[in-house]
Amino acid sequence: MVRLSLAMSVSAMLLAACGESSSRNDVTPSEADTPSAVQAPADERAALDGDLVISTNEPFWQARLEGETVVLTGIDAPERRLAVAASALTSEGQRITARDGQGEVVLLVRRMRCEDDMSGARFPMTGHLTIDGRGPFRGCARPASMPAPGERDAGAAMLPEAFVGRWDADAAACSTPGASDLGLTITPDRLRFHESVASPGDVERLDADTVRASFEFEGEGERWQATHTLRLQDAGNTLTLEGPDGPGVVRVRCTD
Repeated sequence: MVRLSLAMSVSAMLLAACGESSSRNDVTPSEADTPSAVQAPADERAALDGDLVISTNEPFWQARLEGETVVLTGIDAPERRLAVAASALTSEGQRITARDGQGEVVLLVRRMRCEDDMSGARFPMTGHLTIDGRGPFRGCARPASMPAPGERDAGAAMLPEAFVGRWDADAAACSTPGASDLGLTITPDRLRFHESVASPGDVERLDADTVRASFEFEGEGERWQATHTLRLQDAGNTLTLEGPDGPGVVRVRCTD
């Protein structure tokens, strides 16, 4: 297993990233790509329109429907905001097509329960994402208004806002996020590496630029806990992650 020198290994779930349950294989790519339109009750249509999140595992993607916009995010990929071009109920579920200058993203949602194949979290719907002709990638779906399974409560440990952002080995790596496997994205409740994720607990603010926290890691089907220190330098543009196994790993802030 490849680990950063912090002993942070790779490959795990995004916030609510998920695969499907034992029923996951009953939809083929051809079915997802060529659904036939059918009539459906108006209340079912309203239950999905404008209130939807699909998350997938390996590759890790999340598509969130916000009104007439689909927000697409992924590990080491810049956020994309695509305008909804079409939405229809089909025999397979609801199919939403969104486009931007880079291409097209298709969301297909089925009203069939789904279980995350890495975390075991359960979701009320299954989902498929086709991104610029690649896929469909299978995953789980939920209404955006419903908290993700296992989501932390308002009193959960959070990392300070000063640490939030995208980080990488150097400026060149920052400019090509899809090509770098050393990237790190920090949100208040997650450290997201190339193929892994860590959730903080017991965050201790040592000073204005330093925090220490216990982290729960997931990667390559394994889970473990470790305590690490995050230290900001260079006016918040350099981050050092210090672990229990040796010198810290240095990353620079990506500004694009």
